Amino acid sequence: MRRLHNLLLCVCVVAVLQGCGGGSSASDLVIPQPPVGDDTPTALLTNAKTETEVLATFRASYEFALDGSERSKGTTDAALTATAESGAGVSSSGFSVTYTAENSVDEYDAVKYDGEYLYIAPSRSMDCCVVFAEPALASADTVVSQSETDKSTQTRSIRVLRTTPEDAGVTALAEIPLDDGFSVEGLYQQQDRLLALTATNWWGVFGGRSLESWQGESTGLQLYDLTDPSNPSALAEVSIDGVLVTSRKTASGVHIVSRHSPTIDGLVYNPTDAEQRSKNAELLENLDWASVLPRVLENGTALDLFSAERCFSIDVDHLLAPAELGYPTVTSVITVDPQTGAVTDGLCYLEFSDGAYFSSDALYLTQVDYDSPSDSYRTYLHKFDLGNTLAYAGSGRVEGALFLGEQSDFRISAAADYVRLVTTQYTQDDADRLDHSLFVLQADPREKKLNTVGQIPNDTRSDEIGKPNEDLYGVRFVGSRAYLVTFERTDPLYTIDLSDPTDPYIVGALEVTGFSNFLHPVTDDLLLGLGRSEDNEVKLELFDISDFESPRSQGVLTLGQDLDWGFSAAEFDRHAFSYLAGTTTDRYTLPLSGYRRGKWDYSERLQLLEIRNKDQAAGASLIDLGYLSVKGLAPGEYPDSSLSRGVISGDAVYFINGANVFSAFWNDPFNQSGPH
Repeated sequence: MRRLHNLLLCVCVVAVLQGCGGGSSASDLVIPQPPVGDDTPTALLTNAKTETEVLATFRASYEFALDGSERSKGTTDAALTATAESGAGVSSSGFSVTYTAENSVDEYDAVKYDGEYLYIAPSRSMDCCVVFAEPALASADTVVSQSETDKSTQTRSIRVLRTTPEDAGVTALAEIPLDDGFSVEGLYQQQDRLLALTATNWWGVFGGRSLESWQGESTGLQLYDLTDPSNPSALAEVSIDGVLVTSRKTASGVHIVSRHSPTIDGLVYNPTDAEQRSKNAELLENLDWASVLPRVLENGTALDLFSAERCFSIDVDHLLAPAELGYPTVTSVITVDPQTGAVTDGLCYLEFSDGAYFSSDALYLTQVDYDSPSDSYRTYLHKFDLGNTLAYAGSGRVEGALFLGEQSDFRISAAADYVRLVTTQYTQDDADRLDHSLFVLQADPREKKLNTVGQIPNDTRSDEIGKPNEDLYGVRFVGSRAYLVTFERTDPLYTIDLSDPTDPYIVGALEVTGFSNFLHPVTDDLLLGLGRSEDNEVKLELFDISDFESPRSQGVLTLGQDLDWGFSAAEFDRHAFSYLAGTTTDRYTLPLSGYRRGKWDYSERLQLLEIRNKDQAAGASLIDLGYLSVKGLAPGEYPDSSLSRGVISGDAVYFINGANVFSAFWNDPFNQSGPH
């Protein structure tokens, strides 16, 4: 069925993010006046007026999911017709922070650092590392001082450590144990507060291939007081029914996007006879408000958060509406105050959402839809303004699929009233099975629409993005420019001019061997690419983009040449990439994993690199300074490739691998200490 295609496309952000990201500057954009509309709203989404309308929508969704019947345009159901700059990951205080995709949008990460204190969430690759000797110590609100127990008796917990960069020192201060059955998806840290984003499902946002797999799951937020970092204390707890899609922290609070499918006891998902169908119909007829929407608990108290007026659904009579709607899924968005843990706002969308993108002032829910008549994909965008309250701002639709997850959530970025995105369409043409398109959409607040105002290719500018059969890899929007990398046998780096949003065009292209799937803007004239060489080794390449029409390679570093099957987590996780910007020299770290060539010996390293003379693009160079490595572990302990991070603080560097920390001076990485 059509909706199964959508379910299999469930990959999310990050979605999504404290330092400056590759968010866009609007200063060099041409801003045409928005089209003048009439006073009649033509929004794709409509909010419900009563609880009865919401329940009717759910009944129709369940009927589709259970029996394959269609909810199509033109239905008479009353409920359905009712009316980011470069510089991410760098602090001005001389230490690296979480690498983010956009300006002023923080992202949850397993490691947080404030220049002195280091906070490390446990690896999600293991259910439990070790257990407490005394079960009583494993309470969720018990905080254990490092002095109270040694490492051999620690439970899976958040570690708190103090760093002293002047001597590259590390001191363990405290452990914050976690409840069994919960994993930490990531952390936020703000002043004297630590927030842990938790989930009950081990697969994170990549699970959920059926309705049942989303049921009974919970997403949460734990708030801790860090006034005394050696003795953190629990302040507040929020939980919401459903699996995590993504989360971001902006000036208006911590936003959590989750996806919930109600549990209805006795419902048969694949009815085979009339009795089962009749029982299903009875159960659906008796649906009530509390059984449909996700519960939100604040310190154990249920909140009446989702009123009918705050629940949005697709107007099935709208010209852009999908031909079919379906599965009974609620995408919910809540906002939490990072200082108090209080839930300040919430809304729900009565449809499946496979991802979300946040700018500093807006949320875009994304929804990839498979159109069976045309055998093609479409992507829906639903914009909500961030402020004192979440407010629906409009929707749009483009052809092709926007795939979120890993580095591909760089494929969407907002600037001023515009949002730019790159999609991929699969074709039946063996000679060219992939079509890539770039779209520019402009918000029309009067009519609550996101109108397509520019795209590549078009009738006037017919140059395609990528050669036939080339996949799309690295994408980065920086101000009025975009950079795209496609690959099949060689790596074309495309430079794209977006200064006139109504007329984007490909300016230049550079072909080199291998490809880059992560692009980092160093300066206006330099771009760093991380990817793979033609021999499938980890590769860093520096591009001189000072001549936008004729980009050129400024140097290549191939890492881990002594490793077989070497890879870097930074290839698919931007949070594994750290840097500290200087006036003429930038410092970088990225993890490197693999087996030593000719030996069955697994190596986990933190590579140290510099870009020198960055103020002179033609004279800039990449330098490999060496690495820290995981060594000296206790018997039975092994390197953890699922969590490898670098933190740069002054002239000190810290290598986090799992729960272990190694440290060294930047210019003397092989003289390391640890594990701490």
